[in-house]
Amino acid sequence: METVKIETDPARIGLIDAIVEGEWAMFSSVNNVGGPAECQSQQKTFEIMRRAQFSTWGEKTLGNYLEDLRRAALQGRNLMTEKYARMMAVTHPDEFEQIVGMLPPVDSQVVELGVKIAAYHEQWDKEAAERYPFIRANGRPFDGQGTSDQTSADTYMRAELLTYSPDTLLYLLKDVEYAASERRNLVIEQLDATMKQYGWEDINEAEGYLSKKAAQV
Repeated sequence: METVKIETDPARIGLIDAIVEGEWAMFSSVNNVGGPAECQSQQKTFEIMRRAQFSTWGEKTLGNYLEDLRRAALQGRNLMTEKYARMMAVTHPDEFEQIVGMLPPVDSQVVELGVKIAAYHEQWDKEAAERYPFIRANGRPFDGQGTSDQTSADTYMRAELLTYSPDTLLYLLKDVEYAASERRNLVIEQLDATMKQYGWEDINEAEGYLSKKAAQV
């Protein structure tokens, strides 16, 4: 499948390309119990989801996160491994207690900023589920532990936020607050970017198709 462009600014394209490349290098090398996960062989899907997320970030946020990735690589850290490890605080709390001491400590500012950002996404996700129920139903459950093989979107996001630097989170919070002041919903915008990369004209066309398909069952 040919990648559909959702960015037009060369500077943003360069930043996002570099970020996705750096993330994939980390993600594809995460060591899982029982061997590589199936998703680690699905590079195109990974790129689509990550590009959709980064399409709603400001240029300064993207630049700071790229520096996070580069700094981590130089330090021998894998931010994807750390993210999945931190998810275990919710999905496998007993096992998490055994590994938490091996993870880098999280700055209190990171925790505080992450909580603020997650609160916006919680409201946006609820609105997305109300406006686009069929598309949203195909994604991760927002809260709770999810199923044994599907961590909730909230757990996933909060764990990821804990891997960002304070500077990246400060810029991301500004992006989120500005979007909210403009009455934009970044979750819906990310879903729209995802649908476009899969070949739909926009999120509305995809939702209409899924709605009609469900009615025929």
